[in-house]
Amino acid sequence: MSRPSTYGTVATPEAESPAGVRDETASVAPVVRTGPPHTPPPRPLAMVAGVVLAGGVLVGGGLVGGALRGFLDRMAGVVALVALSVAVMLGLATALRGLLPPRARTAAQHLHRAFGVLGVGFLLLHIGVKVAGGRVAATAAALGWGSGDALVGLGTLACYLFLLAVATGVWRGVFATRRWIRPFRILHGASYAGWVTAVIHGLTAGRTPATWVVAAYALCLTATAAALVHRRLHRR
Repeated sequence: MSRPSTYGTVATPEAESPAGVRDETASVAPVVRTGPPHTPPPRPLAMVAGVVLAGGVLVGGGLVGGALRGFLDRMAGVVALVALSVAVMLGLATALRGLLPPRARTAAQHLHRAFGVLGVGFLLLHIGVKVAGGRVAATAAALGWGSGDALVGLGTLACYLFLLAVATGVWRGVFATRRWIRPFRILHGASYAGWVTAVIHGLTAGRTPATWVVAAYALCLTATAAALVHRRLHRR
C-alpha cells in the first residue's frame, strides 16, 4: 500500500462493485512530487559535528598568521558576500516553477546549499580574522554593539540572520512533513534580510568599493526583488 503524500492527494476514478454500486472506499493515489527533494532531518551526531566544525572555522580564522591572515583579512568577507549572494539567488530559483523545469530546480537547490555552506564558512573566517586582528572586539562582534560603529552591528545582524536561514534549511524536511511551510518560509526567508544587510555592511564598512562592484550588487538586488514579486504573483 502506498504512503499518502504530505502535499495532498488525488482521488482515482471511483471503483464500482459487481452490482454497479460505487465503492466509497476507492483507493487514493498520492501526488508525485516533481520538485527538488526535501532535506532529511539531521542526525544528532551530524548536528554536533556541524557545530564543532563551525566553531573550528571561527577559531581557525583567529589563529592563522602571516600572508594567509593578510589575504583572509582582505578577502574572506568578499568571498562570503559573493557566495551568499549566489546562494540567495539560487534558492529563489528553486521556487520558479513556471520558469524552470524540475531537473533544473533540483540542480539549483544543490548549488544553493553548496554556496550557502561556503558563504557561511567564509563569514565565520571573516569574523575570526577581524577579532584576532583587533579590528573589532569579540563582544562587539557577538552582540552587535559596543564598537561605536553601527556598520559592525549590521554585520552581526546579517550573520545571525544567515545562521537562522542555515538552521531552518537543515530542518527543512521536518517543516515540510509537518506542514509548517509558512513558518519555514518566514524563518528561512530571513536570508533575504540578512543578504541586504550584508550588502550594506560589505559596501560601507570596509574599503571603498569600485563603481562596478556597487552596480553589480544593485543589479543583483533588483533582479532578486523582481523574482520575489514574480513568485508572489504566481504562487500556488
